[in-house]
Amino acid sequence: MLTASSLMAQETLTLDAVLSRIKSDNPGLKMYQETIKSKDALVDGASAWMAPMLGVGTFMTPYNNFAKPSAQQDGSLMLVAEQKIPNPSKIRANRAFLQQQSSITQQAYADNFNELRALARSTYFEISTEARGLIFLHKNLTTLQNLKKLAEIRYTYNQAGLSQIYAMEAKIYETKNKVTAADAKIKIGKIKLNALMNIPKDNDFSIDTVKYIFQKDLEDNVSNLAESRSSVKMVDAQIKSLGLENRLIAADGKPEFSIQFNHMQTYNSDRTNQFSLMAGVTIPIAPWAAKSYKAKLKSNEFDASSMAYQKENMINNLIGMIKTQETQLTQIEKELNVYDDKILPSMTKSYETLLLTYQENKANIIDVLNAWKDLNDSQLDYISLLNKYYQNFAEYEKNVER
Repeated sequence: MLTASSLMAQETLTLDAVLSRIKSDNPGLKMYQETIKSKDALVDGASAWMAPMLGVGTFMTPYNNFAKPSAQQDGSLMLVAEQKIPNPSKIRANRAFLQQQSSITQQAYADNFNELRALARSTYFEISTEARGLIFLHKNLTTLQNLKKLAEIRYTYNQAGLSQIYAMEAKIYETKNKVTAADAKIKIGKIKLNALMNIPKDNDFSIDTVKYIFQKDLEDNVSNLAESRSSVKMVDAQIKSLGLENRLIAADGKPEFSIQFNHMQTYNSDRTNQFSLMAGVTIPIAPWAAKSYKAKLKSNEFDASSMAYQKENMINNLIGMIKTQETQLTQIEKELNVYDDKILPSMTKSYETLLLTYQENKANIIDVLNAWKDLNDSQLDYISLLNKYYQNFAEYEKNVER
């Protein structure tokens, strides 16, 4: 009977499937999504006015007033209602500023996803290269075990030395150690991917064996590409936020209004009730009041200038890294092609020829082991170079993606 866990163990996850799960299920990304909703919720309150103020008290009332007969009492019971009316330009500036905070968080979300995507690619590629290396290791292990059996048979006929058998036995254990190490790296890599996908850490899966090839088709668009990078766009959003904050601060220099209504209910019923209606306006251009917001405006201008240089530096560094990685990937790909087309086939033919000669009793087992070692070293060098290629590829993809 197949259980859910056994079905999961049979699952093959492509790189795109891993990235899709990270985007939908990673808790770190969900945190940004909730923060964006929080910022958006604040925008709804941007047009709110200050709460009205209600008051009650006495007006022009003598201290000994209530000791007098009611017909002779002076003063009034006063009811007060006051409302401050904000300047419309300040409301608009506040709304635009709050909306921009959501945009900054959206770019932070995109940048964080780009980092996680790069980490997932790097880990996935590492698993892929280790799996390729395991193919070589298992094949070499089988070869060594067969050679050892052949040497043991020949030893019984005095055609091989005991030292040769021990040497091959040592090589077998060395290769088994490498197999164990590669298995551990693959397991650790899967745990990392499971954590990124927010699924059980012991979930087992297989990966596809597609070879990812770098395509250099972005050479003429590197500058625009760097500017579209999420980390650069986040700085852009922060610069825009500072501009909107300056509009909000500048709105402090515009007058705000208030209106106050007072109703006086006299204690003496023989006298008439009274009211007062007053309108007020702030005068923010007064020097002692203007000093604060003018200083904030100047400070934000310096901050915006600093961020503009930060953006320029980021773009400059990104273009440099992209061009460097393009060159590195092109060069490594050439080296890999030499391994695929020349080095590994030649090493394999050399080893197989010596093995055939040994089987015909025309070669020494030491020569065969040396040929096997050269082939094994070349295979491991190839895997190391392939891993370097993929790690550079993952970093390159991070730099060119939004």
